[in-house]
Amino acid sequence: MTTSWGKNGGLLLVIATCVIGYLTFRYFYHVGADFPFSQELILVFIGTVATILITAVLLNQQTELELKKEGRVLLLERKAATYFALIDQIGDIVEKNRLELPALYDLRALNHKLAIIGGRDVIHHFNQVLDALEAATRDDDISRADQAAIMREVAELTYYMRRDLLGGIEGKTAAEQVLRDIIANNQDLERT
Repeated sequence: MTTSWGKNGGLLLVIATCVIGYLTFRYFYHVGADFPFSQELILVFIGTVATILITAVLLNQQTELELKKEGRVLLLERKAATYFALIDQIGDIVEKNRLELPALYDLRALNHKLAIIGGRDVIHHFNQVLDALEAATRDDDISRADQAAIMREVAELTYYMRRDLLGGIEGKTAAEQVLRDIIANNQDLERT
């Protein structure tokens, strides 16, 4: 990660080098006025130095952009893996009709991972899933109605996970339709 001194200091160094180089070469250019060959040699050298400096700056910026891009891709992969693991874990709990101790530990670990990488809306809606799960497990067994309530909350959660992963590329109307479709799909599955 580049500090503010790294960016500003590098720019100041390039500017200082250019100014000092210009003044030095201007001096030598006027001294070599009697020898045209030395003037041409100085101009070639100035052109070479300028090309090297411009190339170095461009490569530095390109490397920085590539590193940022790679970091975003890794974060996106980590988010997707955590989101899928979370949905699988909740699905296993609902399928078994009870929250067993190992599943609780896994859910806690996933909660901490989610706290690090999850979007604000994802964390908020995951809390609602946990509330539904907590209400369902008060009597140790998860009833069919409790399963439906948990999965409704998970359906909403998946919408916010999707939005977090895709970066909100859909318009507001399309996003609202997607949310309605996800909830409708979940309701259709509850009836079966």
